Amino acid sequence: MDSMLPFSAEHESFRAYVRGFAAAELQPRSRQWDEGAELPREAIRLLGSAGLLNILGPKSLGGQERDYVSLGIAVEELAAADISCAQIAWIQNTLSHFFPGWGDETLRSLYRGDAVLALAMSEEGAGSDVSAIQTEAVADGDDYIINGAKIHVSMMPGADVLAVSCKMATAGGKPVIGMLRVPATTAGVSSEIMEQMGARAHSLGALRFDNVRVPKAALMGGEGQGKALMYARFNVSRCMSPLAALGAANAVVKEATQFVRTKVIFGKPIGINQSISFPLVEHQTRIEAGRLLAYRALWLNDAGADASTEAAMAKWFGITISIQAINDCLPMFGANGYLKDWSVEQRLRDVMSLQFTGGTINIMKILLVRQLIGAEFAGLRS
Repeated sequence: MDSMLPFSAEHESFRAYVRGFAAAELQPRSRQWDEGAELPREAIRLLGSAGLLNILGPKSLGGQERDYVSLGIAVEELAAADISCAQIAWIQNTLSHFFPGWGDETLRSLYRGDAVLALAMSEEGAGSDVSAIQTEAVADGDDYIINGAKIHVSMMPGADVLAVSCKMATAGGKPVIGMLRVPATTAGVSSEIMEQMGARAHSLGALRFDNVRVPKAALMGGEGQGKALMYARFNVSRCMSPLAALGAANAVVKEATQFVRTKVIFGKPIGINQSISFPLVEHQTRIEAGRLLAYRALWLNDAGADASTEAAMAKWFGITISIQAINDCLPMFGANGYLKDWSVEQRLRDVMSLQFTGGTINIMKILLVRQLIGAEFAGLRS
């Protein structure tokens, strides 16, 4: 066991399995998928056949019904090989688990790696502020008609089925947030890719909904439950992004550690210099601390406790220290660290993308100000 954290024997066995799969099947293709900059169906099929898209799913539909800690282990190990694949895995697992109404056949297809889900939530004026969304669903007989636009939609273009957050009118006149299931091929749905610096293979898109008609049966979780569904998922997904970052950072630190043992300059390995060795042990310490924060939040989630504070701490800390670790290790490889033939520059680009998933780093700090100091100091609407 190479971790300082207390996992069960089953967890450790699962970690070894995912690590072996990721090293053999994903890492050799990572650069190819990054350069392709589009959703890699090949990778998704590999993840499905390896049983990494059904970690939380019910056994009755072909899922494994594992715990959130197991999902975190999978994400951490996948990210050591390819962050885009880690993102794909945690998005598919959490969307299928926390959002009801996808349909049994869609879930079975997802678990096999044959279908892809996406969450269309963010808008130009509504990112972390979910209440500010303007995409609207208007009732029309037995249907809803959707109009609006979404940005920063992971898995698009490419996903098969969307969960779309919409503003809806209620009988009392006060608008609420609902979630609608929309097949991506529905008339009136259009998408285009948003080119990004890192994690390019997980794909990021902008969507438009022009008089998109779906049946009222497409409502996911009931009227006005959209925000609750998204917030419940946040408590778990916000632990996944730091674990992905830490998985990549840990891999880079280990690679750098091996490199400085063998790279000789002026007759001595460069690791003998404390300007090299001290940062490596400092970053390894911070990585273990970040992992402890993230897994503690997942253990609390598994126990049914409110882990929103711990998840916010884990996210801003884990991603911040991971970026710094990779950034500091890159020049240890000399000019080679900046070359695409080496994996360090891609990992730095990929980890930087995680600053924005599920709420930015600074939004996490604002949430913590509200929870730890007081709502009046957070600058948020009451």
